[in-house]
Amino acid sequence: MTAETGFVPTVFSLPSESAYSWVWAVSAGLVAIFVLYLTQGIARRRFAYAHGCQAPPRYAHRDPILGLDSLRDSMQARKSDRYFRREQQLHQAYGNTFMSLLLGSWMVNTIEPKNLEVLFSTKFADYEVGFRRRNAFAPLFGKSIFQSDGARWQTLRSQLQLCFSRVQTSQLGLLESHCQRLLAALPPDNQKFDLALFLHRFAADVSTDFLFGESINSLENPQNLDSGALKAFADTHSTCELRWLLGSMSWIWPQRTFMKNVRLTHRFIQRYVDAALQREVTPPGKASDQQNEQRILFIDQLRQRTQDPIALRDELTTLYFAGTDAPAALLINLFFVFSKRPDVWDRVRSEVQSLGGKAPDLQQLKGLRYVQDCIRECLRLYPPQPSNSRVAVRDTVLPTGGGPDGGSPVLVPKGMMVHLSVYALHHRKDLWGEDADEFRPERWSYEKQTWVRDLPS
Repeated sequence: MTAETGFVPTVFSLPSESAYSWVWAVSAGLVAIFVLYLTQGIARRRFAYAHGCQAPPRYAHRDPILGLDSLRDSMQARKSDRYFRREQQLHQAYGNTFMSLLLGSWMVNTIEPKNLEVLFSTKFADYEVGFRRRNAFAPLFGKSIFQSDGARWQTLRSQLQLCFSRVQTSQLGLLESHCQRLLAALPPDNQKFDLALFLHRFAADVSTDFLFGESINSLENPQNLDSGALKAFADTHSTCELRWLLGSMSWIWPQRTFMKNVRLTHRFIQRYVDAALQREVTPPGKASDQQNEQRILFIDQLRQRTQDPIALRDELTTLYFAGTDAPAALLINLFFVFSKRPDVWDRVRSEVQSLGGKAPDLQQLKGLRYVQDCIRECLRLYPPQPSNSRVAVRDTVLPTGGGPDGGSPVLVPKGMMVHLSVYALHHRKDLWGEDADEFRPERWSYEKQTWVRDLPS
C-alpha cells in the first residue's frame, strides 16, 4: 500500500478473468498442436514401417533450416543456362533419389522410372499440382487444366479430348502450306540468319491456325508477331518458372514487367476468344451439308462446352504455349544437331528425298523411320519439359530410392513435393549406355528400351 492512496499498486494487481481466458486458450491450443504433431508422427512412422520404407540420401545443405544455399545455386544456374545440367550433376552425386530443402520444406528428387510410373499412372490420385505451381502460373494460365486437380481436371481433360477428337488433328494440308511459307521466308543462299526466329514464327503460325482457324501468318507478315512479342511470351513463361522456384516468396521478384507481359499475352489470345464468342456455331448433328464441308475449328468446339470468356482464354493460353513452345524447341534443337552432324543430316536428307519431292501423306511420314528416330533422340537429349513435380495429398509411398542401396520404398508424407528431372533421367548411362550424352538415333532402331515402352503415354 502507498501512504497517499492506501491501495495496492496496479503493477501488482491480479490478472483479470479475461486475461486468464486468453492465456488458457493459447495454452490449450499449443498443447493440442503438440499432441496432434506427436500423433501424426507416430502414425507416419507406423505407416512407413508397414511399407518397409527407408530414408533416401539427403543433400548436404550449408543452410540446414531453409536450404537457401541450394536456392541460390539454382538461381545462379538458371542465369547461366546450367539449371538442368546442375540437376543431373546432383543426381550423379547423391543418387537417383535423394531429399533436399526448398525454402524450409523437404522434397524428394527422383529419376527412377518406377517412381515416375507411380507419380503419373498407378498412384496418380495420391498427388496434385500443389500450391507452388498454382501460385507460380496462376497469372498466366488461370484455372486451366495445367493448374487443375481431381474432378475438375477429369472434366477439363474429357472436354479437351472431345474437342481434339472432333477436329482433324492430322491436317497435313494445313501443315504443308505453312512449311511452304517457312521455306519462302528464309533468306537466299549463302546468307547468314537466325533460324530459331523463323522456327518460332512457324510454330506460332501453325498453332494459331489449328486452335483458332486463323493463322497469325507471322512468316509472311513479321509485324504480326515481332521479336518483341516473342520475347514477351518467352519472358512470361520463364518468370513463371522462376516464381515456382521461389514458391511463397515469389512476391519478392519484380512484378511490373511480368504482369505487363502477361497482359500482352492475354490480349493476343483474347481477340480470338472474342471473335469466337460473336460467331454463330451450329451444334453437332444440326449442321447443313454446306456447313459440314466447312473446317471444324478447335476454338468453336471448346466454346460449345463453356461460354466463360476467362475460362476460354485460360485454356487457349495454355494450349497455345504447349503447341508453340514445345514444337519450336524440338525443331530448333533438331536443326542445331543437323548443323553439327553432317552424317545425320545426309541420312535424313536421303530418306526424305525418297518421297520424290511430293507432299507426303500420314502413312508415308510414318515410313520415314530414321527421321522419326532423330526426333525421338532429340526429345530424349533435349526434352521440351525438362522437369516436373507433384505434391502428395495423403501419406503415400514411392516404390524405390530409400536405404543404403537405394532399393527400398520411400515415405512421401502429405504435403511433400516429389520433383522429377526429366533431363537427368534421359541422360542416365545405366539406362541408355555410356554414350547417353551423345546424339545417336540408331539406339531407337534396334535397342529395346523396355522401361520407356512400359510407361503410360
